[in-house]
Amino acid sequence: MPRPELSVVIPCKNEDHHLEDCVLSVVDWADEVVIADSGSTDRTLEIAARLCERFPTRCRLVQREFINFGSFKSWASQQCRHDWVFVLDADERMSKSLSHEIDTVLSSSSAADAYLVRFRHYFLGHRIRFGKWNGRGVIRLFRQSRCHYDSREVHEKVIVPSGRVRKLHSRLDHFTCTSLDRWFQKKYAYARYGANELAKRGRRARAYDLFLRPLIQFIAGYIFRLGFLDGIPGLIVAFDGAFSTYLKYVKLWEIQQNQKSSPIQQNPQILPDSKKQAA
Repeated sequence: MPRPELSVVIPCKNEDHHLEDCVLSVVDWADEVVIADSGSTDRTLEIAARLCERFPTRCRLVQREFINFGSFKSWASQQCRHDWVFVLDADERMSKSLSHEIDTVLSSSSAADAYLVRFRHYFLGHRIRFGKWNGRGVIRLFRQSRCHYDSREVHEKVIVPSGRVRKLHSRLDHFTCTSLDRWFQKKYAYARYGANELAKRGRRARAYDLFLRPLIQFIAGYIFRLGFLDGIPGLIVAFDGAFSTYLKYVKLWEIQQNQKSSPIQQNPQILPDSKKQAA
């Protein structure tokens, strides 16, 4: 049984340093590559247009305003022509072993509705083998007729009503940080979205969240998840996890303060002078 047709969707914004390599890792394998841009101001659109011209039958560009991650990825996946969709971030690369495994599992008559994918993470060129980044994986391959994204602002999830989810063994290459300048910009953006999501759920920032929660994140990643075995990069990644947690709850605390404070409405009444009034 041949593999069913499959679309790869690449959500992106200001990814001119990643986009071309990302597309080239899938364009000869996928039946369709959809570049979904959310308002790039660098050379991303120029590169996307060049790739679409180079691969006119397989590659196309769609654009829409970014609201949040859940909303945008939901919309982007719906632009795909095929039922099977693989969501590939611009800083990721499809590996040969993973594409071959996907061909195999989708060719089976007993294919699930969605598949979890794990990653080979790289931080400034260093492979991160341990720590909290190496979890059980996330759903990246799914049938859009049977699955959908939730509406979370960040760390969005694919909802699979049937519960038929399996795990792929091969890994996706993830070049998570190639520049500290871009990395810190990303951290602040994710902290803002994460804080907004917590605020929508009625969560409040407490002293525990600002002090103990980041500390626990560091200990869990660096000690219990063996992040120390990755050397200095592992130490940096563990600190990054703690700082990201701290930053998110600081932003949540800021939201709380803004909700508490309101502009002072001054409506001074000029009282007439009593002598003039008497006159």
